[in-house]
Amino acid sequence: MANSIPAVDADGHLEENHIDWKERLPDKYKSQAPERRPSGNGQLRTIIEGKAWPRPAGLGIGVDGPYSRPHPRRPGMTDPKLRLVDMDSENIDVAVLFGAGLAGTLPALDDAGLAAALATARNTWLAEYCAENPKRIKGTAALAQQDINASVEELHRSVKELGFVGASLFPNVKGRHLGDPYYFPLYAEAEQLNVAICVHMFLGRYGSDATGTERVDKFFYSHLFGHPFEQMIALSVIIGEGVLDRFPKLRLVFLESGCGWLPYWFERMDEHYEVLGVQLPALKSAPSKLLERGQLYFSREADEKELAHVIDIIGEDWIVFASDYSHFDSRFPGASEPIVNHPKLSDATKRKILNDNARRLYPLD
Repeated sequence: MANSIPAVDADGHLEENHIDWKERLPDKYKSQAPERRPSGNGQLRTIIEGKAWPRPAGLGIGVDGPYSRPHPRRPGMTDPKLRLVDMDSENIDVAVLFGAGLAGTLPALDDAGLAAALATARNTWLAEYCAENPKRIKGTAALAQQDINASVEELHRSVKELGFVGASLFPNVKGRHLGDPYYFPLYAEAEQLNVAICVHMFLGRYGSDATGTERVDKFFYSHLFGHPFEQMIALSVIIGEGVLDRFPKLRLVFLESGCGWLPYWFERMDEHYEVLGVQLPALKSAPSKLLERGQLYFSREADEKELAHVIDIIGEDWIVFASDYSHFDSRFPGASEPIVNHPKLSDATKRKILNDNARRLYPLD
């Protein structure tokens, strides 16, 4: 069955490695501009600060093949006109975009000044991409999380001048978690600007590795548990350190890990609140009760078989459709088909997941 519900894609991607970043950087940083070179097993990697990003081999490996099925590469990753063609074919009304090579690296760099300059250059370029149809293609800001003041300033610019609808944040930067008061000025700015904080991990980033991935040298494992483990930690500390109470209008979305883990994790958090909650003075109620506030959202993976169970447990108002266009594990064509054809979901629930929930999450109208 074709998708008759216009969808909002809460997490699509685009390619950044084809851009000449040197010409977009201030003179001070031109000599440190990212370069593409063969690394590791002959793979092309982005070279910054003398390292190949993402890590091409060994413990903590980043993205790497071979793949068991063809990679659904789409030219819309670099060409916005062709992306709009794909969006039309998928009945996607609006796509919210995240980066890859550069946006997924700059928060982990050692040089905060270089990271801030790259963030400014990258976000300006993304706005140029979105300008093809700014009502349908929306950007999220990459930020130099190493410098919170620069991050606040760049988020403000990205929203006010570039029209972005959120900020993409690593859940782990040099071991600092997202419940740390260090991030409170950024949350305050996002709340004031009415944009979303988007928790999105990238793998194989030196010094900011996803939990557990530093123990394995196969991408199968890194991808399997690197994403969900970091999302579990991020959700826990954001709830446990009272971020939602401190910023009651702040909205956050947890991406790239599906939603099947949520019933288990909320039950586990509630159990810990009952027996150890005294250790978290900022947490005023059971974690699962906080869902009712409408501040927390979660994307679903293309073929999650337990979606109906998740909705039975946590509700239908917090799950958003995400295509992951067009990463190696994305589904194209037919990203929304598992939702549209789901026999256990009502039409009203399908519409919420495909459209309505994301419109509450992001300021799209």
